[in-house]
Amino acid sequence: MAYKNILPGAWELTKNIEYNLFQINVPTPWQQVANSLAQSRGKLQGNGYSSVPVYALDSILGVTFPQIIKTARFGWQRAGARWIFATEKTDSLTELACFVKDWLREEFSGCYQKEELEPILENLEDDLWHWNEEPTTYSLLKPPKNHNDEIRFQAVPDYIAQQFINIDPNVSFGNNNQYDLKFYPVVSLNQGSELMSWPPSEIPLINRKERIGTAHISFIVGFKLQTVPWRELPLIYHKLSVRRWIVQPLERLPYRGAKVYIGDSRRWLDGADQPFCFMPLTMKKQGKQITWPRPIRELLSLNDSPLVDPKILLSNPAYHWLEFGQQPEDLQAAIAYDSGHLGEHSCFPGVSPLDLASLDQAICDRIQEGLPLSRVGEGVKISGKFEPFLPPQTSETDNRLIREAEALSTPMLRPSIVAPAVFSQTETPLQTILIVWETEPCKNALIDEICLVLSVQPQGEIETYTTPNGGEGTRQIYQGNLGSICIKIQHVEDLTQNFNISSSNSLKERLTLRQQFLDERISKIKSALPSTETISGAIIEIRPKPFIREADPKLAWRIGAMQAGYVNQHLHKITAINQKTGEEYLIKDGKQRIKRAVSDLFRQFGILPKPLIKPEIDHIDKNLWLTCFYVLRRTRKTTANNKSSTVVLMIRVNPLTGKVELTTPSLFQPKKSDKKSPWVSYPVGLDYLLTEKWDPNSSFEETSFEETQSSTEITREQQAINKFLTDCLRDCLNTPIQNGLSPRVLLMLEAQNSRGLIPWLKNPILPSNDLPQELKQQISEPERKRLWVVRLRVANDDEVPVAIVETPGGRTTGLFNWQNLFDDDKKLYLSIRKPLNTEQGKNTLQKPQSRLDDGNKQAGNPPLLEIAVVYHPDIESDNLANFVHNLRNRWPYFVNQVSLPFPFPLATKAKEYAVSAKDMIEFEEESDQL
Repeated sequence: MAYKNILPGAWELTKNIEYNLFQINVPTPWQQVANSLAQSRGKLQGNGYSSVPVYALDSILGVTFPQIIKTARFGWQRAGARWIFATEKTDSLTELACFVKDWLREEFSGCYQKEELEPILENLEDDLWHWNEEPTTYSLLKPPKNHNDEIRFQAVPDYIAQQFINIDPNVSFGNNNQYDLKFYPVVSLNQGSELMSWPPSEIPLINRKERIGTAHISFIVGFKLQTVPWRELPLIYHKLSVRRWIVQPLERLPYRGAKVYIGDSRRWLDGADQPFCFMPLTMKKQGKQITWPRPIRELLSLNDSPLVDPKILLSNPAYHWLEFGQQPEDLQAAIAYDSGHLGEHSCFPGVSPLDLASLDQAICDRIQEGLPLSRVGEGVKISGKFEPFLPPQTSETDNRLIREAEALSTPMLRPSIVAPAVFSQTETPLQTILIVWETEPCKNALIDEICLVLSVQPQGEIETYTTPNGGEGTRQIYQGNLGSICIKIQHVEDLTQNFNISSSNSLKERLTLRQQFLDERISKIKSALPSTETISGAIIEIRPKPFIREADPKLAWRIGAMQAGYVNQHLHKITAINQKTGEEYLIKDGKQRIKRAVSDLFRQFGILPKPLIKPEIDHIDKNLWLTCFYVLRRTRKTTANNKSSTVVLMIRVNPLTGKVELTTPSLFQPKKSDKKSPWVSYPVGLDYLLTEKWDPNSSFEETSFEETQSSTEITREQQAINKFLTDCLRDCLNTPIQNGLSPRVLLMLEAQNSRGLIPWLKNPILPSNDLPQELKQQISEPERKRLWVVRLRVANDDEVPVAIVETPGGRTTGLFNWQNLFDDDKKLYLSIRKPLNTEQGKNTLQKPQSRLDDGNKQAGNPPLLEIAVVYHPDIESDNLANFVHNLRNRWPYFVNQVSLPFPFPLATKAKEYAVSAKDMIEFEEESDQL
């Protein structure tokens, strides 16, 4: 059943609550010492980073004193700035002084000798720390007059969570409320609050009606205060997720360490009693030792409250767990797992729609008992009929493989769509595919798949070629009715072997070795591949990721193959060995791996079917450039040498020809004598991203270190990016799509991704049916009438509410207008995509099921996409929002609707090439979100 209404998990305070908070200022001598140490370290390391990394301090300070509501960003930077805001104060701050000294030792011991550091710290006077004499009263409803006094985003969620617990910490779940859970607070200094059910619930893992294992989980209830477009007061969003626990002994600590949740009724800062709560800590390796953060370790030793030994915890992850109904007395600990810990049988993340409805009902019950909340609005469906972009067609051929391929839902796996799209490519056409193989079955399967989807057959003799390093390969022409392609084949030799890096090496040694090995392997790869005059495509069979991430050579292949002239797609082998018989067999997803590898190679060439707009479905004229702005990389954490850089791009797609083009600020600044278009074809753009010399002095940084930049530098960069955006739009507005007609342009931007560079995307100043002055002053009035602007926001960091349907446990899809949100005629839209294949049928928790009923099924809870129509001359906002919703199903390389609408996937995937051999390893954490 398709439901026509949804209830957003969004609430507002119904009365003003006043909060009294005590504050601490960092003593000036301490502030001066910390800044001096940080600046000296920055000069010594030569990385330009010279401010006190207070985020690292704040994150572990919060667990020592749960009464802290907020730590201010500038507390260690500006004289007189308040650092700590807390609902309670402790009589003695000697422990805090010791804690900060231990943190300074841990933070700076890597750059200073002990005999240098200790005298400096010993001279710091402990008795300089003190609370402000009287607390300050803050409103939880009204915005403060001074921006520096904005505490609502931490205090409101904290207040709601505490009230939720005080009224009743027990919540019933399940179809008949057969599951009872009890919740406890989890300490966090991030914006928002968190409650966790304890003890963990044991749930079955079921496959084909048989129990194949058991998992242990806790439910997580979260509250966050979030701003909403065009609304003065922020709203409170709630969420529900699960945290999964390791119960079997661990032989070794996972590579990235382990997040441990420790429950205690003693306040760690001073040993005072407190209500039982959980403190998250990271257990890491230091050399061969497994240890806790030094400041916490030393502080608890002072209070005669030592933490559990990490080795004991690894051997007994279920440390002192309660039985349900028992009151917590002893210290308890549990190790959460993510994708780095998963075993043979693991629990899926996420909760069922029924669980969401149970939480929503629990909030409603608490409201009746005193929680000062009221739900805000409801979502009313304005469009919901799902129509496939390119529905499968029945093939009458006798060839079984072609019939099966034509019946696939994914368009770019069907020969009738792929072959015309590939061979009609006129700009940077795909003329050569290189297969670099290690196993015969993988090589043969790739050739078969290419022949199938391109409808080609081998023609002529097989020829031998010689690579620059003296190696050999073969090439052959494959011909079809629509065109021909050359397939080159050569063995990978030893070029996919892992780097010789051991876990016994320190992190610094591993990073140094990695860079050395990357440079060497890139050079070898370039000399091992055949030369090419134009950009070609390569598919490389690589080995599984090693346990030591720095030993992974995949980045070398990405860079080396592209430098040799090949956009490249990687895949793992498709066969395995039966341990009993010794026979080789095709693994379960082997065929799918082959199809995805070939399809993804076409994607890197920007190959699309056409047309990409259907007027009968979209009610939009085809004379429309589809464009999106995207920021690929901008922080110190993801760039070479720990320096920030700005990597932005624009993608534009001609919906009639399927032509994909890319540009960057550097490409848009050609020499005066160069009359070439600043736009390049997609594969050429990927090559350019790899060779771009990114500005290492970029001032933009959307992290906790933003205080290191001056407002002048930030403004200058924002102005430069705005000029780039404006230039791109004007170029599109004046570049005809067909018949010399002036085209319309649809510009889409994603809020979290771009608002640091484009301030007008932020909610307080987001225009409503108007262009921002930054664009308006550069674009003429006739041009403005042909421009549409839409801002999107995904559910990352819980910035978009969850949705509960009319009937508990029900599901729905479509585009919804969030009504009763504004006092005027403004509109905000919520888009729910069609479930993925893995989120449908028997793979998904069914309507009457809770996550507690089965951990082996997908949650099937697609997150919402927020659509804010900013500027829409000559079109109703409902129609434009519906078109954007439809564009979520325009990505022909995937069967179902994706998170961001087309052409965003082309922009996000470009990140694969915005890399450097000096880049740090990026780890992808598996989300606990819905």
